[in-house]
Amino acid sequence: MNGLLSGFTIEGGSTVGRSFFNATTDGMIQDDAGHWSIEPYIPLKTDTLADYLVQRGELSATLQAEFRQRCDMIDRLHHERTGAYHRRFTSLYASVDPDSDCKPLLTESVDSSEHALKDVSRATTDQKRRSRQCADLESSQAGHAEICVSAAAEAGSEKAPRIDREKSRTPEQMQQVIELFRQIMDDAGYKKVERADIEKCVGVASQWGVPLHVDLELFEQLVVYARGDIMGTRFRRRLRKMYRMETFEIPVYQRMVVAFQLKSELLGDEALSTDKMHLRMFKNIPKEDVDTLLPGARVRISGLDHVKIIVPSLGGFLMSLRKIAQYAILFAVIALHWSLILIGLLIGYLIKSTLGYFEAKKKRELKLTRNLYFQKLDTNAGVGHRIIQQAHRQRTCQLIVACYALQTAGEPLSPRRLRRRCERILREAIGVEIDFQIERVLSSLQQMNAAVSHGKRWRLTPLESLS
Repeated sequence: MNGLLSGFTIEGGSTVGRSFFNATTDGMIQDDAGHWSIEPYIPLKTDTLADYLVQRGELSATLQAEFRQRCDMIDRLHHERTGAYHRRFTSLYASVDPDSDCKPLLTESVDSSEHALKDVSRATTDQKRRSRQCADLESSQAGHAEICVSAAAEAGSEKAPRIDREKSRTPEQMQQVIELFRQIMDDAGYKKVERADIEKCVGVASQWGVPLHVDLELFEQLVVYARGDIMGTRFRRRLRKMYRMETFEIPVYQRMVVAFQLKSELLGDEALSTDKMHLRMFKNIPKEDVDTLLPGARVRISGLDHVKIIVPSLGGFLMSLRKIAQYAILFAVIALHWSLILIGLLIGYLIKSTLGYFEAKKKRELKLTRNLYFQKLDTNAGVGHRIIQQAHRQRTCQLIVACYALQTAGEPLSPRRLRRRCERILREAIGVEIDFQIERVLSSLQQMNAAVSHGKRWRLTPLESLS
């Protein structure tokens, strides 16, 4: 088995044994799990891919050495682009990073404070001077008072443009970060989850998930990316099956990244600011449970949970009334005691129902917290740097496969034939259909001088021409 999913209780022996041992087990991902869509992501390490291509036996010993050198040079050249991504992301994200502990220089703080004090002092002096002028002219020209008042108001608002400039910086920085993040995610083989798909998941729980209520209006910016569209195996017990363990499959995202900015402060266990860009990365998320990753999600108690809470309490209340009714004659003598007992029973019933509601809600929240604890991979700046590394590996694998396909073809290939050849090689390697992005791969090879086109056909350049 490749990996266990959330909610898995580690008990018993082997993976399968533990799965069938516990009725609340959510499931697992098989090594040969099926895919429910075709995507550009290549799930291979660069070294593993290069070794496999050499072992295919289509290259002579001399060409194998040349191919190894070409792979090393491609990795080195593409690493320079990855370094540029790192530097640009670090520079842009530093100003909107919620976890940043950097402070402005002390001289900058002092200068800004002095400028602010001077501005305030100057504005106060001007306002007093204009007020005195207004008082002197009030007896002779009453109309001048209105002009003086407006002048004083202008003096009090001298700092407004500066504040507006400070506020306008944040949206620009956010937009730059979002655009760069989109490029990185695209290079890493992720696809964007549309807002309509997110809205479909809100309030709907999968066979094993937790029903939630999420207000999407909380977000100023919200983008979700996913990769690894596979089928996960789940286990469940149902009454109509006599509580026998049965398996079923649901679509799962192997990796999911959420980037968001809030409109207003979100208070709670984790206070989130509105002027920062928050990044979260998770693994093995069912397609129907995307809403569990969003902040501000509130657990929603289902109708079945309400029945579980109300019916036992109501049954106990009715049984108590039945017993009390047997002694109705006795209690009729002391009517006051009868009324007090009924009131006490009613209060007890309400307290028990309320405690049962909060207990059920706490169990739901505990399950959600436990799931996300094991599924969360990284946050904020760590997400960006991790994705940049994945983008480097993804693009390098694409370039290596394309070079191998051109080197073993024996003749120049058209983009269409090259794409089919690359997809066939990858299918034979891992048994997965890949949507090979031939246009961007050929563009990268051309920028490196690794390949040239003659009309509509492409061929490799000599090794020494790579740059």
